[in-house]
Amino acid sequence: MQWDHAEGDWVETGVQLVIRKADLDPVLLSETMQVSPTSSSVPDADTRRAGLPQEGVWSLAVHKRLPGGVNEQFQQLLEQIEPRSSGIDHLIAQGYEVSLSITGFVGNGSTFSLAPDVVSRLAALNVPLIVSPSTSDR
Repeated sequence: MQWDHAEGDWVETGVQLVIRKADLDPVLLSETMQVSPTSSSVPDADTRRAGLPQEGVWSLAVHKRLPGGVNEQFQQLLEQIEPRSSGIDHLIAQGYEVSLSITGFVGNGSTFSLAPDVVSRLAALNVPLIVSPSTSDR
């Protein structure tokens, strides 16, 4: 008896633009990006007193299940942010940390691939791409 097992693509994937800064102003970022964030947070007085990270985070995410997976998610995100690339450049010049990220659940041997046109469009933004897989002990 032979048993073969192969993992498939990442599942429950999501992609997002993440902007971080200690003195982040979510209203200013929304005006600069001309889009509302999916989520945002700023440190409050309690986190400052507790010595927790002093970083604000503004993010725009696509977590929809789309037939094209990560590629189609990035295409939707890029449609929203490419017209605002000069705003992203301005934020970087102002000391904001800007990145793109891919998240998802993986098993041994899981893969994803990015289409050449998506890679080109991501590269044109000139921000880091962070890949963050989530694993479990199945």
